[in-house]
Amino acid sequence: MSTAKQLDEFIDRFGFEHFKGSEISSYASRKRGSVKNSLPHESLWSNIIPTLVIANELRKIVGPITVTSAYRSPAYNAAVGGEPGSYHMKFMALDLIPQDVSPRTLAAAAKKLRWKKYKIPGTNETFVFKGGIGIYSSFVHIDCRENEANW
Repeated sequence: MSTAKQLDEFIDRFGFEHFKGSEISSYASRKRGSVKNSLPHESLWSNIIPTLVIANELRKIVGPITVTSAYRSPAYNAAVGGEPGSYHMKFMALDLIPQDVSPRTLAAAAKKLRWKKYKIPGTNETFVFKGGIGIYSSFVHIDCRENEANW
């Protein structure tokens, strides 16, 4: 069975300048009513890395941001009113609250990162960020889906 510490270590091995695994794994302990979230299955862990690359870039640009949502189990996703096909359940999405700028400014910064090539730290793998960017009143959703999506 995977533990939060194992997920932290997995993420921390990539050496992100502005992120630690504990920021992501801590979300697994959240509860909504009687529904408790969980850690993602280990087979999903690598899915979050491209999204963390983008979030790391965003922290360089706009300063501090707080992760308010990461992996959601299907039951937890339903309990919080998430979309049925949410990328949070695939461990490909983060919801981010900016500390020093507005959500609109954070989303604009994310859109400027699109269609550029990024390297997965510590590997020879690269990807082009297309992804989903959703602007809400207090946070921004980002994910690394294969197509551009805005809301």
